[in-house]
Amino acid sequence: MTDPTPATRDRTPLVLGIVAAVLAVAVIIALVVLLTRGNGGSEPASQTPGVSSSTSAEASDPAGSPSAPATPTESEAPAAAGITLAATGLSLTDDAGSSTFTYDWNGDMAGAVSTLSELFGAAPKERVEKGNGSSYPDYTVYQWPGIALYDMNPLEGGPSRDDYSQPSYLRLTSNDVDGVPVTAEFGVRIGMPIADVRALDPGVEVDRGGNPRFVFAPDRSGFTDGKPAYSVVVDTDGEKVTAILYYYYSGR
Repeated sequence: MTDPTPATRDRTPLVLGIVAAVLAVAVIIALVVLLTRGNGGSEPASQTPGVSSSTSAEASDPAGSPSAPATPTESEAPAAAGITLAATGLSLTDDAGSSTFTYDWNGDMAGAVSTLSELFGAAPKERVEKGNGSSYPDYTVYQWPGIALYDMNPLEGGPSRDDYSQPSYLRLTSNDVDGVPVTAEFGVRIGMPIADVRALDPGVEVDRGGNPRFVFAPDRSGFTDGKPAYSVVVDTDGEKVTAILYYYYSGR
C-alpha cells in the first residue's frame, strides 16, 4: 500500500504561498484605498482651516462682502439758505436761520465780495459809476446777475469812507440770485404789481415820468449805533417793481 504522508507534506508549501499572495494583495488594496481617501478628503491648501469652501468663496468675492463704512469727514459749514437785507446791512443765514455772515454798509467790501463770490460760484463783473465830482463820489460796482454792491471811491479832500453817510449801497433786480433767495423788508418783491406795493403803505411815493418810485422808512436814513442806516427805495416800470435799493434817502 502506498504511504499518503509524502503527498500531504508536498502540498503545504503551495498552500502557504497562496495565503501569502492573498495577504499581500489585501495589503496593497488597503494601502491604495487609504491613500485615495486621504487625497480626496483633504481641504485645499488655500482654504482656511475650519471654514467651509462656500464661506471661503464668499469671503474672497468682493461683490458678496458688505461695503466698508465711509470714513467720517469734518462737518462743513452750513450752506447759506438765503440773504436777508436790513437797514444797516445784509446777512447770510443757514437752514436753521442762524447768521453765518454779516456785512454792514461801512464794512469790509473785499470780505463781502469774496463771500458772495463763493456763494454765487462766480466773481462779479466790475465797473465804475461816475459821481458828480464834488458832493457825490464815484462808486466801484460789483455786479452779479440780479444783485449789485456799490462801494464809494472817496473824493480828494472829501469825507472818508468811514465818515460818509453812504459808503456803500445795494441794488437788487431779482428775488433769487443763482438759487439763493434774497429777502427785502416790508414784503416788497421784484415783479410785485404797483397796486400791491401801495397796499404795503410806503412812506413816500414820487412820480418819475409815469414810473412811480416808492420809499419805505424814509426817516431812518442816517446813522444807527454808529452804522449807516438806509431806507428801502423801490423803482417801477409803471406796472411792477423792477429794482429795490438799500440807499440813503435825503428827501429828493
